[in-house]
Amino acid sequence: MLAAVTATAGPALAAGADGSSGPDGWGRGGHHHGALSYTVGTPVVDKVKGGPWTLAQGDPTLGAPYSRSLPVYAGGGSGTVTVGGVSYPNLAVDPAGSGAVPAASGVTGSPGPLTGYCSSGGATPETGSVVRQPQGSTLPMQPYYFPFVTSEDGGETLNGLFDYRPKDGDEAVVAATSTDHGRTWRYAGQALEQNAGLCPNGNTNDDGQGHAFVLTVPDYAGTGHRGQVLYTLSRPSGDALGTNLIVHHLTPKGGNPLAGLPAAEPVGEGGDTTVTAPVAVPAGPGGAGVTIAVVATAEDEQPGHFSVAGVTVDCNDAAATATAFTGCTTRTGTGVTLAVGDAVRADAVIPASAQQTSGLIAPDGIISTLPHYPGAPKGSVAVLYTEKIAGYFAPTTTTAAVTLPAATLPVADTSALQPVGGSVTVSLGTPAGIVQVSCTGADATHLTGCTGGTGAVAKGSSVGAPGAATVPYDQLARIGEGKNKPKSLYGNNEDYTVVRAAYTTDGLHFTDLGQVSGLGDPTSTSDSVLRWIGSRGTVITNPDGSYGLFLSGAYASDGDSDAFNQIFYSSSRDGKTWSAPQKLIGTDYTFSALARQAASGGALDVSGYYGGRVYDPTVVQNDNGTLTMLFAGYSTPKPLPATGSVYGTDPAAPYTVPAAQPAEYRTILSVTLRPHYGS
Repeated sequence: MLAAVTATAGPALAAGADGSSGPDGWGRGGHHHGALSYTVGTPVVDKVKGGPWTLAQGDPTLGAPYSRSLPVYAGGGSGTVTVGGVSYPNLAVDPAGSGAVPAASGVTGSPGPLTGYCSSGGATPETGSVVRQPQGSTLPMQPYYFPFVTSEDGGETLNGLFDYRPKDGDEAVVAATSTDHGRTWRYAGQALEQNAGLCPNGNTNDDGQGHAFVLTVPDYAGTGHRGQVLYTLSRPSGDALGTNLIVHHLTPKGGNPLAGLPAAEPVGEGGDTTVTAPVAVPAGPGGAGVTIAVVATAEDEQPGHFSVAGVTVDCNDAAATATAFTGCTTRTGTGVTLAVGDAVRADAVIPASAQQTSGLIAPDGIISTLPHYPGAPKGSVAVLYTEKIAGYFAPTTTTAAVTLPAATLPVADTSALQPVGGSVTVSLGTPAGIVQVSCTGADATHLTGCTGGTGAVAKGSSVGAPGAATVPYDQLARIGEGKNKPKSLYGNNEDYTVVRAAYTTDGLHFTDLGQVSGLGDPTSTSDSVLRWIGSRGTVITNPDGSYGLFLSGAYASDGDSDAFNQIFYSSSRDGKTWSAPQKLIGTDYTFSALARQAASGGALDVSGYYGGRVYDPTVVQNDNGTLTMLFAGYSTPKPLPATGSVYGTDPAAPYTVPAAQPAEYRTILSVTLRPHYGS
């Protein structure tokens, strides 16, 4: 899982500011030439003080917290909770697959909100106020991820922004500082919260503003003055052509870089509709809620929330239709009565209190700055960013059921499936698996002259374009990915991701400079070339002037465009052409650390915190020549696997999720990278 990578470089990095030797005994003024390698140390789970709710703090109404979980969970501690005859640690745990034995904590919607997330605690649904991390506690840094970390003093003090995201409950940007190379963080501020004060009951989502990145620009918004700019992704509407990043001007104060930003700033898809039938909506979050009939629901994210008659309404969409929201409750204690014609307004794509970028192409986030880039004029700031287009390789669906082989395929739109060189090959899901069909012609709504494939294809099935991911479901299922649904191509992710470069002078208007090369292939179906590339990384300048890039990526077989298979290193002379990615830290899809813990009840080996996902790296250069890298990890690719599920790529040693398995997701970890030079 850990490795060393090699790049061409020149003189050694400088020794520490105190005159001590750097890596490999480098002294002040030392010079070495040869291949530069990075040796990866042992990661540690970071801890946090003074912040919002964490996975490990437990429910104070259910007895003593499970103190032996700090900083890592170990079986046999005090503070267990017994539900339905099964004992759980008093902290977030994975849910029961059957639903018969609810998890003590760690999941919303099924069976209910996070136990201990709100002040009422105990049985779901919870009510009252959202709780925070207990005063004076130092807890594992969960559920935080997508770190953006910088230092102005050679790594002695780290300043970080983190995506704080309790699953299915909320999202916000949190600021924190560290003086021990990332091992412990002290909360400094929070802003841009999606669901402020909400005790969730499966009636909302955690899609707020994420992927925070800060850029200093020479002429902010054309004012003639330097400025710090915060960029975030609007999750509900992002990853599509024509979308932009949200922009806020930062005005740090009192050690809080987020000071002056809105404490709460929800985002949505920007849809508006109207009520078509009167209904009394009860107060939430408890209860089944009611159905609200509207003209159309297509422009609203579900589950989600919207404003109507001056109140916020949350709907769980359990049985939603094109003209009805379902499972709806309000955030007011008295509920609200809606009348025909009342306006239903979703949160804006770009909030009124923010600005937006222009010129970036479907940005999923800014990766890093570059000191120089071909075509970026003097005085501008060059960046790498990730272009991501959701569902790109599944551009249409079938409009009627069809049994293969069939000469004609009825589809909603053929504009992205025109035959090239005489034919086009598409992928379709059948009960027996994914099959390929080649067609020689097309009109607006049909592919014609088709041959190949056998089996039944349902109406509404995704049609995979050339380059689509077609990994068999049984392979995806071994790591907890995919869906056993032929209509969705068995849950293969069909997003398109590539790294591009751009420059700006004012922080708002960007000029795209095209795609960089060498980091992956968005159509790759092999396990030797990365298909998906992440959206958080760091570029450093090596001693010889070349660039070093730390980023994350994934193969088609990982099944997910979040790009979490590995953190890799690549180098470049110009920022445009990069060397083949070389793995630094990778996942362990055998889930061996989790299996050992399930068998022994002992502490979870640190590798178990990133066995399922390892991504979002951010790197700080230290004065002594080492690097401090922070990244995010999940124990399994999906945050909350059901108890009793069997995972793992080693058939001789499968991992069965036990009843009391803690939910280890969105964990911040840190590790030291030590460079050394060979001959």
